[in-house]
Amino acid sequence: MTSPIQHCKECVDLLGEYIEGTLPADRAKALEDHLSLCPPCITFVRTYRATRKLCRSALAREMPEELAFSLKSFLTKNVPGFGCSSDAPPGKPDGEPEKV
Repeated sequence: MTSPIQHCKECVDLLGEYIEGTLPADRAKALEDHLSLCPPCITFVRTYRATRKLCRSALAREMPEELAFSLKSFLTKNVPGFGCSSDAPPGKPDGEPEKV
């Protein structure tokens, strides 16, 4: 049996895993039990969730096509197994090895 959460700091330490759904069930239950009795922690959780959502939507942008192509080219050349051969530049057959 997992011990109950005694201090709010424990909630903060567990919150990321809890929100992601990766916190073990017994710890999630202990966290939920604490949250049911601690209004400041409930407020913190709501703020944490809202902040994550706002940041995700604010940071989601389309990458300019030229930058995306440049990044894929770099990764293809420098990261073994990176599979971006379908985005070959015009005039270069797909999957053709690059001449050095």
